[in-house]
Amino acid sequence: MEVRLLGPVEVTVDDRRVPLGPPQRRAVLAALAVDADRPVPLGTLIERVWDLPPDRAADSLYAHIARLRQALAGTAVSIERHCGGYVLEVDPERVDAHRFRRLAKQAQARAGDDLAQAALLAEAMELWRGSPLTGIPGDWAARMRYSMEQQFVGALATWAQAHLRMGRPDMVVGELTPLVPRHPLAEPLASMLMRGLCALGRTAEAVALYARLRGYLADHLGIEPGPELRALHQSILCGEHDPLTRAARRAGTRELLFAQVTG
Repeated sequence: MEVRLLGPVEVTVDDRRVPLGPPQRRAVLAALAVDADRPVPLGTLIERVWDLPPDRAADSLYAHIARLRQALAGTAVSIERHCGGYVLEVDPERVDAHRFRRLAKQAQARAGDDLAQAALLAEAMELWRGSPLTGIPGDWAARMRYSMEQQFVGALATWAQAHLRMGRPDMVVGELTPLVPRHPLAEPLASMLMRGLCALGRTAEAVALYARLRGYLADHLGIEPGPELRALHQSILCGEHDPLTRAARRAGTRELLFAQVTG
């Protein structure tokens, strides 16, 4: 059984989706699941579900919770009344967003061990199925979505950095090429992709990527890329390679030589 927030809000049992009802009801589940196994006050739930709570919002919330309880009957999750609010009684490990944060925290603690860090972050990123809280309306959902996406971007950049240090720019380029356009404001991802392209000798593509990002920022925000990305771009234009890229190239060369010797 799994409660899924990193994409459409779902509850699955043996890969079968539990019918949860309309978006507002799924918003109630999400409002409880982000604090899995911890009580959420009634007023907080109402604020999360409605930007402008309707008259008798508490009655509407009670009705949604009653329907959710029916839908969740027979699963390993339940909604219980607790201290003037409600709690989603479920092991947080059954909630993908909580599991993602736990894996990302473990990866952070393994800084210096690129292989272990990359493996933990790869497991974390596999939990993502799209934009978090897909289909859930409202300001609270939008804020949570942004926060979760920032966590994803941070994890992905750290994963890419670890792979570049291990001399695996091809993996970085393959993973980031489709994702960078979806996160045009995430400069750390653009930086890692530019470094990976340079490590593969695809300098012109790295320069073109920077030009596209710069144009997007100018058109939409009226700003320039940050100093780190500008410095990277300048180093590429000058034919220089930053230490991370040089290390990746050396590691890649060692792998190639080893393959030739043992092949």
